[in-house]
Amino acid sequence: MTFSPTFAAMLFMPAAMGLFYQAVQPHPWPHRVLALALALAIFEQAHMARVDLRNVEVVSQRLGDLRLKQFDRIVVWTVVGQLVGFYGAAAGYLGSGMAVILLSVIGFNLAATLRLEPTGSQPIQSAGWRSRLDVLTLDAIALILACLWIAQRFQAWVAVGMFAITALYAASKLVTYAKALGRQPSAVHIAHAAQEHPQAPQQN
Repeated sequence: MTFSPTFAAMLFMPAAMGLFYQAVQPHPWPHRVLALALALAIFEQAHMARVDLRNVEVVSQRLGDLRLKQFDRIVVWTVVGQLVGFYGAAAGYLGSGMAVILLSVIGFNLAATLRLEPTGSQPIQSAGWRSRLDVLTLDAIALILACLWIAQRFQAWVAVGMFAITALYAASKLVTYAKALGRQPSAVHIAHAAQEHPQAPQQN
């Protein structure tokens, strides 16, 4: 199974519209806040799906490393999991969608053993789950929030917490992009952080 990077990113957009639609409907405010958090998060997840798949393409053209095939499968199935989660959330199953997105992200961070940097001197770098421990911790916290939502416990706190996670993540990515822009004014390249985030459910 393989995806065109651009096509994969576009697959997220209908789910984004569904989440924005929920955010403006007369649902209880925690539901609307959580839907908005997921709607805002989906754009970064779509961007990262495109970046990750594109990185695999570029590095594969330069190197014939067999590890890339396994890594590509991990990335593709992570994207599929995120799409299932986002579309589930867009259909109204916010908690279950969140859980699926986060499980996909956690699975990626546990299974992926590579980091790709197509423009670097070493395009393929080893990166086990220990290097992503901070991300895994945050993902685990977000997964607990998703479980609380499914159990209909503390939903107001869950919604606010997920919105805060989304906002903090977005702010950190903006800082990363700004630094990369300063280093490479002609072509911004963000080193592969594929799915290494709390997908503010991707998400995710």
